[in-house]
Amino acid sequence: MNIHVVRTDGSWYARPDITLVRDADRFCLPDDCISALACRCRCIRIDKAGKAIAPRFARRYFSNWAPGICFYGVLADGAVTPYLDRATWVSRDFRPVEELPDVAFAPIIEGMESVSRHVSLRIGDFLMFELSLPAPLKRGDTIDTISIL
Repeated sequence: MNIHVVRTDGSWYARPDITLVRDADRFCLPDDCISALACRCRCIRIDKAGKAIAPRFARRYFSNWAPGICFYGVLADGAVTPYLDRATWVSRDFRPVEELPDVAFAPIIEGMESVSRHVSLRIGDFLMFELSLPAPLKRGDTIDTISIL
């Protein structure tokens, strides 16, 4: 399973599947990180394998979505890194895509086309779509205070 994160500016990158955590427990930063950022996301799960998916066919490749959060570490030099253990949270409560607002489909279709142009999407892969820019976390923040929906 792969996790591909589509940023708000349309760029994307891949996270290793070992960053995925389903149970919202404690999040610890490595010693070289001075703070953390969090970004609300919309996650879709790929139901059908594909490569170079045309926009008109993109809707055939997914049927469920769930809220999620991508965490980022801020290093001492100010650089931001997405490669932390347990840094991708996805709700276990996947919902049918019919519950998505219509405005959500355009970024999903564009993101799927962009990612699948470069890599093959496999059944079970996650596409995470950032809904805003990453925001600083405060000590004691929880999944609820980040406002996942």
